[in-house]
Amino acid sequence: MATVNQSEGNSAGAMFPAEQRIARAAVALLRGDVAVLRRGSRFVMAAADGVEAGESARRLADPMDALHLGYRSQISVPLWREGRRVGTLAVLGRRERRFNGADIALLRALAGRVDQHLASVH
Repeated sequence: MATVNQSEGNSAGAMFPAEQRIARAAVALLRGDVAVLRRGSRFVMAAADGVEAGESARRLADPMDALHLGYRSQISVPLWREGRRVGTLAVLGRRERRFNGADIALLRALAGRVDQHLASVH
């Protein structure tokens, strides 16, 4: 599984390893092609085995760009920190797919892990 980190603006440094693990878990557990975790201006992208991770994580974080790039399914949930939305965790697939309540609950639980990690760092 490939993981790609991207930063924009004045954000410096690599993403936390915990965010990389969460993105990899999201793409694996939800059987997607790509997962994108966006927090502020920083992105981490994980691609399933056999999937080329050449797309920009920033472009894939935009649902219309992802559709234009050939992704036909997407599930995303917000990342929260102290009651404020600070980002998004999304899983995308190239084939059409319907996600169910269990998929949403799983992605929310993974997104909650990001908040738990941030709380332990600060």
